[in-house]
Amino acid sequence: MKYLYQSNLIWLLALLIIAQGCGTIRPARNSDENTNNYCAVPHQLFTIDTLQANKAASLPMLDTNIAQGLSHRSLQLTHAYGFDPGLQQLIQKGKGLTPISPAYPDFLKQRKAIVLQIVDASADVLQVAEELECERQRAEQSAIALQGREDKQRNNLTVGSLLLGAASGTISATVKNSDLNLVLTVSTAVLSAALGVATIFVNPKINYPINQNLLTDVWYQHSRSALYPPGLWIILNEKREGRSDEAMRSLLQTSRMRWTKYDQLTKGKPQQQKQQQKLFFDNGGSYHIDDLHTLSNMLTEIEVMVRLVNQDLQKLQVEVSNLEPR
Repeated sequence: MKYLYQSNLIWLLALLIIAQGCGTIRPARNSDENTNNYCAVPHQLFTIDTLQANKAASLPMLDTNIAQGLSHRSLQLTHAYGFDPGLQQLIQKGKGLTPISPAYPDFLKQRKAIVLQIVDASADVLQVAEELECERQRAEQSAIALQGREDKQRNNLTVGSLLLGAASGTISATVKNSDLNLVLTVSTAVLSAALGVATIFVNPKINYPINQNLLTDVWYQHSRSALYPPGLWIILNEKREGRSDEAMRSLLQTSRMRWTKYDQLTKGKPQQQKQQQKLFFDNGGSYHIDDLHTLSNMLTEIEVMVRLVNQDLQKLQVEVSNLEPR
């Protein structure tokens, strides 16, 4: 009975170590680092009246004679954002003008108005890029915090395994009673091995809600988006000629194809696919470390595209600012 009591104490001690080490398996409590409050600035909701009616289709080839001095890409942007009527009026107004013409100030005024429209459009695009960056940082910070908890859990299990291993050797050398020696030595050795094996299965999760998911419209291929400016959404969904299997795919379609291929979002049983896609493209849920890294990578990919469009808008701004009467 005495031996059984002592053996039970050892088992109880081991269970306490395991419980301490496995504490992070439970979802982390909500905090400013992993909840909706991380990105403090609320996201602007864009409507079809913000710029123009949204559409997701291939942009028609534009006549480069509409405005000399504008690149083909800039002409595409003016079409997507609905700047072409004002631009055409500007060109018509500038025909035959000289800097000393009475109508020249009106030309400058209208040109400035178009430039300000482009500046506003660029600001909206930059806002989306900053929101994507914020969400990416939030995912990375949550992954770092969860990694720390995982490391702590593994360390607890490893230390417990080493302590029990040392205790097993000490018991074997010091306990004289053979029956007690056998019970304690075997118990501590088995528990030490169990704790060592337990480190393999460490995989903590964190509760990670997403209030406004910037990947939802991308994945579900919505024709309109409330989280992206209409003009930007048109550009991102513009189908372009490419090489091999990427021919006639938009930027967003190409990204979606990559996510499907490399992140295994459409593999496994239908229910598993549905859960995985809901995790990344709906309102969030319980994330493992790898899930957070995957989310961060997808956000980064879209952010790069958005920032490239912003650079194109800045180039358009410069080109329009340099337009002169002809």
